[in-house]
Amino acid sequence: MKIPKDELYIATHNFMARNHFDDVDELNELIRKEKYSTASLQRQMPPIPFTGNPWKKKKGDCILLIGINPRWHDVGTKQYESELLPSMKQISLFHSGDDSAFDKYLKSRNEYFLSGVKYGRHFTFLENRFRENCYPVENPWEEHIQSIDCIPWFSENTDNIDYEMVSEEYLEHPAFCSYVEIIKSLIDLIEPNWIHINGKIARIVFESAFPSYFERMNDIEQKYGIYVGHCEIGDWEMPVLAHNFAGSRNSPNIEGWQQMMKNWREWLTSQE
Repeated sequence: MKIPKDELYIATHNFMARNHFDDVDELNELIRKEKYSTASLQRQMPPIPFTGNPWKKKKGDCILLIGINPRWHDVGTKQYESELLPSMKQISLFHSGDDSAFDKYLKSRNEYFLSGVKYGRHFTFLENRFRENCYPVENPWEEHIQSIDCIPWFSENTDNIDYEMVSEEYLEHPAFCSYVEIIKSLIDLIEPNWIHINGKIARIVFESAFPSYFERMNDIEQKYGIYVGHCEIGDWEMPVLAHNFAGSRNSPNIEGWQQMMKNWREWLTSQE
């Protein structure tokens, strides 16, 4: 499939053309917790614009999944060798003037769930839950689930990141503003049924940065941190379902997902 040079392509091209070394150096200072000297974002690794092919999504019959940020993997690990290192090489060539390297990089992001590089520890649990509760197909990522992150730069963990500072910078810092253009263009392209936020940090940032309303989901374990509401992004007011980060101790388990999705559909119906 040839990628059209539409608004999403242009927004992604502009974002990935930025000097990620400089951006990360600035953000590591701006969004760090006060007690740390850095937010621990990895400056050598270019950010991720999205994961999976947005141009293949079924418009109006899909979900936009928003995680916290991509996980850094050490040199020599399988994920580093198969995903991170090739990405660094492609974006380095792109920054050196080889525009074809950008298209190769974009192709690798589009084919992420088909090429064997998927980070299973993160994506497999979510894939199974979406298959069981939303889209009973072999690969829900292909046409129905589009994955992005709240913070597109890599880190080993989020311990050093100050959520409130991310919220303040999200519509202010040029790097975040450039990334938000990708989010807006992506929503325009795929017209998702709802936004599905995976992680407390991402919920706090989106709730603070964009006009929004969130409330706790009723009739379910409160430890899961499940919220429902609406968020205005660009020209869209989207329904939002949010919960604690999948796989963490207080995130919905298999039974929790079943109850969450039942309650969610009832809540969506009540909003009509």
